[in-house]
This record gives sequence, structure tokens and C-alpha cells, in this order.
Amino acid sequence: TKGNLLVAAAAGAGKTAVLVERIIRKITDPVHPMDIDRLLVVTFTNAAAAEMRERIGLAVSQALEKNPSSQHLQRQLTLLNKAHITTIHSFCLDVLRSNFQLINIDPNFRIADETEGMLMKWEVLDRLFEEIYEEEEEDPVFYELLDSYGGNRDDRALQDMVLNLYHFIQSSPWPKKWLDEMTERFRKSGDGDFGQTSWGKVLLDMINLELSGMRLMLEVAIRILSRSPGAEKNLAVFAEDLSLIESLQKICQGESSQIWDTLCQKIRDVQFRRLYPAGKKGDPEKHEQAKKLRDEMKTRLKKIRDELCSYDLKDIWQDMESLYPLMKGLARLVKKFDALYKEKKSRKGVVDFNDLEHMCLEILTNPSGPAAAYRESFLEIYVDEYQDSNMVQELIIKLIS
Repeated sequence: TKGNLLVAAAAGAGKTAVLVERIIRKITDPVHPMDIDRLLVVTFTNAAAAEMRERIGLAVSQALEKNPSSQHLQRQLTLLNKAHITTIHSFCLDVLRSNFQLINIDPNFRIADETEGMLMKWEVLDRLFEEIYEEEEEDPVFYELLDSYGGNRDDRALQDMVLNLYHFIQSSPWPKKWLDEMTERFRKSGDGDFGQTSWGKVLLDMINLELSGMRLMLEVAIRILSRSPGAEKNLAVFAEDLSLIESLQKICQGESSQIWDTLCQKIRDVQFRRLYPAGKKGDPEKHEQAKKLRDEMKTRLKKIRDELCSYDLKDIWQDMESLYPLMKGLARLVKKFDALYKEKKSRKGVVDFNDLEHMCLEILTNPSGPAAAYRESFLEIYVDEYQDSNMVQELIIKLIS
């Protein structure tokens, strides 16, 4: 009761029931009862919010039947209608309506539905690309982007890329800052160890995870063979394979200055010994089971070799350097699109759901904003379906908790 709590369980296990039960116990506690309007309960849909409100109301009514003279319970039924049981977007909308003067927005704004929003986005995209085509001075990076990613017939593939990237960055609290930081990562090239870059670290983690799976396969195969008579020679082969995979994992997890080169060279140099026949005393079925596991392990390691370790380090750095101006150009396109889209929404007096989150964040981070008042108002905050929240929503919750 004196800290953050995360309930994680499978679908249908009763997480929401636990959340509702906790709320009911808080407001019906005989010693330290809370008022329902001192809690913020964030659900994923309006329907879920309505159902939760109904369940809490039913529980309070049942408690009131047992204790009809309780003024506190009577008060909870009255407060239930204005309790903060809502979706995150409804909460953000409430913050905007109450504090519109803190940001540059028409107080009579309305929320654009999904269809209207998409139509506006495509109109803005078409306008953006037309303006670029009509510019007197050609932008060489734009046309290189078109050649690389635009498709053979038209520029729709590049437009899709701009739109997808725009949508993706909306889940970041500060989209433009995130975009600039990610773009600059392409600039950090040179002749150092690729394994120490942000890209290399992600790939090393992925390879290490794959190697863990291979190690488990070999351990299972060894257990199978250990129960088969006359499999000693093959057990020695599998032990060598296991030692190899473990040594590759150690390289992945190491801190040497040339992790990537060392790992890829070792993977390229791998040569597996052939297995011995099961023999007369052996168990052909167990032999075949172990062999299938080993073949799968070899296939996976070959895939890593062919897809990740077949490139020379010099070529990787050259690719990174050639991608940097393209990624910078793509980021520039997304920013121009964002500016034009904001302008169009402002003229129409509309906002979309991403605007609700980011404008709410802007208000709550304002020094004269209402964040402190919300922190004072809410005793506890509940979030249902927490796995579906993004980092903007996470920060909003943190600012008022």
C-alpha cells in the first residue's frame, strides 16, 4: 500500500477484477476510507470505464445494504458520477479544456475522428511533395531518397515511410528531439568496434539470445543421447558443439575492444564434425532426435553468419556514412510534414489523439501548470491494460503521481 504495484498475468486471469476489488476495499475501509473522487482510474476504452464505474457502484450499494446508516458510503454513491474513472485521452482532454490558456490552442477546438485525420494527413503529404517538386533548386537528398526507397512507379512508398515514421515518433514525449538523436547515431562512424555502437549492441543482444536457444537445444540433445547405449563418440561431438556455443556467448557478453570482429571471425571459421552412425547397440530413434536438434542449431548459426557476419567492417562504416545524409533528409521531411499538418489542424480548429497527449504533457510540464494540484488531488492512480500505454502516457502519469 505504500508504493507502486504492477500486476502481471495472462488474459482472463482477473487483473481488472483485482484492480476493482482494491478500489472497493479502499473506499469501504472501516478505519481509513478514501473518497472515490480522490482516485484516478485510467482504463483503455470508454466501455471499460463505464463497466468499472458500474461494478464499483454495485459494490458500494451492496455495502450500503449491510450498513444503511453509513454516511461515507452514501457519499461515495453521490461522488461516483464525478469520479475520475476514464480513458487516458479523456483525462488529457479534461486537462486541455481546463488549461487551454497555457498553450496556443483555440478553446473551441474539437477532436478529429480517425478518418478525418488520415484524410488531412494525405492531403498534407501530397502538398509537401508537390512543393518540393516545384522548388527551383532541386534537393539532391530528396531525390536520392526517392531512388532508394520510392519504388518504381511513384513516390507513394516514400510518403508511406514519412507517415509511418511520423506515427512512430508520436509515442515519444519529445518527438523531434528523439528523431534528431536517432538520426545523429548514423553519424557516429569511424574505424572503431561496431559492437560498441548502439546498432552493434542491439545485434549482439539478439545473437546472444539466439545462442541461448542453441545451447538449450544441444543440452536437450545431450540428455537424449546419454540415455542411448553406444553414443559416447557422438556425445563427445555434442560436447564440442556446446563448448563452441558457450564460447560465442562469452564473446557476446565480453568487454573487449573488438567484440564484433572477434565474434564474426569465429562464426565464419566454424566447422562442425560429422556425427557417427547410431551403430548396432545404439537407439536409432534417439540418435535421430538428437541429430534434428543439432541440424536446427547449425541452420540458425549459419543464418547469423550469412545475414550478420558476412560484411567487412569497412563496408559497414561506409554504409553508415552514406545513410547519414539520407536519414537526415528523411527526418527533415517528417518535420516539414509535422509543421504543415499542425498548421492545417490549427486552421480547422481540430486536434487528434496524439495532440491530446502531447498538449497535456506540455501543460503538465509548464511551471505554472496544474501538475501540483493533480498530485495533491489524487491519493492513488490506477492504470488498467498498462502494457498498452506509451512513453508519453507514462510521463503524464508520473507527473501527476
